[in-house]
Amino acid sequence: MKVQHGICPIEACRSIRVTGAGIENDCCMTVSLEKKNEAEGIRSIREYFMEIGMQRIGTVDINLETDGDSQKAVKLTQTVVNALYQGAYRFSKTAVRSWEKGAAFARRDRLADFGDLEVWLHADTDVRDALKKAIQFATCTGYARTLGNLPYNLLNIEEMVTYAQSLSETCGIRFHAYREAELKELGCNAILAVNQGSSEQAALVVMEYEPVVGAEKTALVGKGLMFDAGGYHLKSMKDMEGMQYDMCGAANLMEVMEMAATSGMQKNLIGIFPLTANLIGPNAGKMGDIIETLSGKTVEIYNTDAEGRLVLCDSLTMAQKLGAKCVIDLATLTYSCHAALGDLTAGLFCNDDALCHKIEETMAQSGERCWRMPLDDCYRGEVLWSSIADLANYAPGRPGAGPIAAAFLHEFIEEGTQWVHLDVVGPAVQRKPGKYLAKGATGVCMAGLCRFLEQE
Repeated sequence: MKVQHGICPIEACRSIRVTGAGIENDCCMTVSLEKKNEAEGIRSIREYFMEIGMQRIGTVDINLETDGDSQKAVKLTQTVVNALYQGAYRFSKTAVRSWEKGAAFARRDRLADFGDLEVWLHADTDVRDALKKAIQFATCTGYARTLGNLPYNLLNIEEMVTYAQSLSETCGIRFHAYREAELKELGCNAILAVNQGSSEQAALVVMEYEPVVGAEKTALVGKGLMFDAGGYHLKSMKDMEGMQYDMCGAANLMEVMEMAATSGMQKNLIGIFPLTANLIGPNAGKMGDIIETLSGKTVEIYNTDAEGRLVLCDSLTMAQKLGAKCVIDLATLTYSCHAALGDLTAGLFCNDDALCHKIEETMAQSGERCWRMPLDDCYRGEVLWSSIADLANYAPGRPGAGPIAAAFLHEFIEEGTQWVHLDVVGPAVQRKPGKYLAKGATGVCMAGLCRFLEQE
């Protein structure tokens, strides 16, 4: 795809005009925004241009009419460009041939195929800087989707560590990967327990971006299960399908870190990514095992397939030890949230009402959907039932698995720390080819969280 600033010089090109009233295609109103609220209007614009992006060929002229409102023009540019790239994205089947170590990063521009659509975009104010930034963000979203789409034999723990290191070196981000010996010394036994069945070493990747020395830090914690077979509570064939996507939280937030660094965002960020594989083997964790987490709290492993909350609990503690006062985690965690909210909406848990409102607002402004879920004390009892440990990682036979998982994680949030937990099993993956997106990883919550971080 080629997106450039200016008016298309080809007379026969498709002409699209975006105004406050709606979208006109060759002088015919195709999308009316008059009876829609702001969030619905943004989603309508986004879906319209995602559908155009899906075509991947041709020439389009896009005119943004905002009555000279530069802020509105910038936001529209971001929405339109991101939507075009989202719709156009395809995973390149040919780019995986003759795979070698480091290929996930070295080939990422070949792996993310955006087609041959040519777009000319202009507005009644200067949007050239916004256009450049929007293309940059859309490309990073494509990289994240590619990471999610790569299978475990091509993108395992080692390859993901290499990707994170290459990204950090390219963007000037401080990088460290804690491996088995360091994780044992630190006491990250929950991360290690999940990875016991794997032949690879677990990793806890820490990436630090600090443009404002001494200012407060926000941590981005992304679940990085490179493959989840369920451990000894082995998944069925149906449930194991697509388990390479269980690292989309890490992929998406890693690329948010890249976007922050390349755009010069003035926000101190710590990216924390636990990378493991939940497999079976002679040393794999067993039902009933007790582990001592980095926080010092002990956990009884009742269900080896409730592993996401284990890698996250050590990571949340690490984020706070590194000085983060606001922690945002993104995880494909529970099918309960998927069942409750469907394929398009993220489950949002938060311990601070004002922060929650900001997240809801920026997600809506980005055309993404989330819905606040309960974090009430009544769910806490469901993780405190163990007679041999402080906590249990599962509540057998109990409904409300999404809030119960969030209640477990909440036990690792210290007093005074703001915390957001986004459960994205549903919207992280497009499970079949759709009208707006190709099958595969979606880059969920990247747009909303980037907007939130920019506004903070």
